[in-house]
Amino acid sequence: MKAVATLTAEAARARRLRRERRRGIIRHAVLLVWTAVVLFPIFWMISTSFKDAGEWVTWPPHWLPHSPTLHNYAQIFAFSEMDPSLSRQATEQAFSIWKGLGDAAFICTTSSLLALLLGTFLAYAISRFNVGGRYFRHLILMIRMVPPIVVAIAILMYYAIMIPYATSSLLGVQISLFDTYTGLILLYTVTTLPFVIWMMLSFIDEVPYTLEHAARLMGAGRLTVLRRVVIPLVASGMVVTFLFVFILNWAEFLLALTLTHPEVTTLTVLLNKFQSASEGRLYGPQAAIGTVITLPVVILGILIQKHLVKGFSFGTIRK
Repeated sequence: MKAVATLTAEAARARRLRRERRRGIIRHAVLLVWTAVVLFPIFWMISTSFKDAGEWVTWPPHWLPHSPTLHNYAQIFAFSEMDPSLSRQATEQAFSIWKGLGDAAFICTTSSLLALLLGTFLAYAISRFNVGGRYFRHLILMIRMVPPIVVAIAILMYYAIMIPYATSSLLGVQISLFDTYTGLILLYTVTTLPFVIWMMLSFIDEVPYTLEHAARLMGAGRLTVLRRVVIPLVASGMVVTFLFVFILNWAEFLLALTLTHPEVTTLTVLLNKFQSASEGRLYGPQAAIGTVITLPVVILGILIQKHLVKGFSFGTIRK
């Protein structure tokens, strides 16, 4: 009887192992298919950026460029010496990629840092002093429930008409936030602040209050406690939050298109320029610009990978 029971248990264990193995194979196959679906647009964008105009819309499609070329990158970066076939109009048009890249980097970095600084202080006040009441932290996200298209025209009128009129009446100097770095930085800071507060709340709530209480007993002030105790413990969370907000600002299109022209140009607005009625659909330059837009975020993510892993896992193990 014992031998029969042992054989039965081993057979059941073998069947269970086979089922788990089949499930693992199916799970990995599904993940591989899903990964291919997600990464295919990126592969197609990079491949198209190295194709000649004759390969952009061919059928059947060319998965890889038959004759790889840097013509598209030469056009968007205005490297006429790399490609003498570029026309003067194309060169002058493409030269704005440098301005768009600089404008986008300055605006997104500045607004993300401002939102992170303000959001961290506000999240600390909400976490430790219950500012706004019990449900205030949930109401913060209501500002993000409003689609940007609803407020874009109102903000445009406010920037271009109301502020210049008010400043000229009160100060005698006309100040406008339309098509300025300040106007877009302020708007990006306000629109991403709820995300910063919400994300930093989850990190600050995990910091034991006893550490702050011990620091206060030793004579440290509130700002000193925040700077010496809380911020070092949530530094990885701040890095994750900054990257998340930076990506939001880097990819924002509607507000930048509505509130800038022509002094301030972001890369998303420049990308839209290459599919307008006047220039037609220039898929090669579009793919090249899309690759340029993607690279800074990927490089930044790789450089701070250690902080990302620590930040995403912060608070998963509770005491």
